[in-house]
Amino acid sequence: MTERTRLLIDGVFFQRASTGIARVWRSILPEMAKRIDIRILDRGNTPQMEGVEAIPFASHLSKPIGPTATESILIEQLCRDWGAHVFASTYYSSALSTPGLQMVYDMIPEVLNIDMSHRDWQEKEIALLYARAHVCISHKTRSDLLRLYPEIDPARTTVAYCGIEPHIFHPRPVAEIVDFRAAQGVDGPYLMMVGTRIGIEGYKNGAHFFEALAGMPARDDLILLCTGGEPDLPEVTMGGRRIPVKRVSLSDDNLARAYAGAEALVYPSLYEGFGMPPAEAMASGCPVITTNHGSLAEVVGDAALTVSGRDVGEMRAALDAVRDPATRARLIDAGLERSQEFRWERMAVHVADQVIALARDAADGRFAPFLAKWEKLRRLQADVDHE
Repeated sequence: MTERTRLLIDGVFFQRASTGIARVWRSILPEMAKRIDIRILDRGNTPQMEGVEAIPFASHLSKPIGPTATESILIEQLCRDWGAHVFASTYYSSALSTPGLQMVYDMIPEVLNIDMSHRDWQEKEIALLYARAHVCISHKTRSDLLRLYPEIDPARTTVAYCGIEPHIFHPRPVAEIVDFRAAQGVDGPYLMMVGTRIGIEGYKNGAHFFEALAGMPARDDLILLCTGGEPDLPEVTMGGRRIPVKRVSLSDDNLARAYAGAEALVYPSLYEGFGMPPAEAMASGCPVITTNHGSLAEVVGDAALTVSGRDVGEMRAALDAVRDPATRARLIDAGLERSQEFRWERMAVHVADQVIALARDAADGRFAPFLAKWEKLRRLQADVDHE
């Protein structure tokens, strides 16, 4: 193809939340726009991104269900009007006959046996099967995807790691950490948790960490610092004494300072498609305690203390070990090296290359029979949705 490839992307997730998925696209789209032409459907809260043209599109938050077959028809019309070569979605929506590329973040509902009858999850399955190329954010996510959806072509399923911003997440001078502590009212040593502590079916596994702390000798000076997550704070004890739990909302810059001053990031999740906090913490010079589930062992390598997430004795041993100066020094050095693997620019180039390759392969008509049948079925579904 001699002209620049045109990608139409549904910005639906920007309206849903400002969490990790939104961050992925916000980080890579401007870099991708240097290589391909991009228009994004703005359903609300889509940020301005250099090189990316936003097109107002219908909100879905006021509806009882998310993306639908009817919306697929509208999306396809916009693809055709612009001459888009590829369609992609920030979440799980689809077009009709424009070849789709799907970013796959995790397989949490499927792996945890969540009820998939909710329409949002049905649309996820539709989007996965509609896509002619898939980019997964970890090898674990890819292996789960191919195991659960054997219809998907492994040859068109690749991996691109998420990134971090090295100008933000890096070790900080002592003076910055002192200022951060003073601003947050944190005097003594602190352990960090980032994001939700519960999750669907409790998979974030915060209760396991709290149980481990409860069986350890009391430390009067220790604080648990929670960034984001549920507003209701847990009661946490050590040796029968309650320890302070403080919840804060931090800018990325202050989050990096928090990491840099922490005794450790404790991230006991039982499944992650990637796991941004451990990567950010490692880049900031913060020791990490996490599990070997999902992609977490893949992300941290040998640069963290990994536990099963089910044995409180293992967690207690890790919490003790992370206070040893030699162990801390090893983890910090290894974490800084490991974190260099994660850069948004690399992910952006990979995704843009996959878009270009998909457009090139579609140009010879190899997907035409499948897409013609798909469009027919999806239009029938739209008719049923209206009945």
